[in-house]
Amino acid sequence: MSWEYLKRKWEERKEILKNARYYVRLIKEICAKNIDPECRVILFGSIARGNYRIDSDIDVLVITDKAKSAWDKVNIEVVIEKELNIGDPFEFHIVTRDEYENWYKKFMDVYEEY
Repeated sequence: MSWEYLKRKWEERKEILKNARYYVRLIKEICAKNIDPECRVILFGSIARGNYRIDSDIDVLVITDKAKSAWDKVNIEVVIEKELNIGDPFEFHIVTRDEYENWYKKFMDVYEEY
């Protein structure tokens, strides 16, 4: 790998992190259009807290009752990544409403719903 390639990837990542909320709004639109009009999309983790670093990921919680199985969750993530055309640095957490209520809701200290 050349230094120029690494530098370009670094700058791209910085730009994505800086504009994370824009991308999360796009993810909400993608989910509502292609997966479930009732879906909820939540940004949490270091981006929501405001203490992210260049090596942080962007934690995005997608809540939909269409995510009944592991296979469903993988398919939903594939749809989002394909439409968004960006994989890294997003970390998708695809869950049902029950999974959100019984697990994620308990540990998310700061979050933003879109």
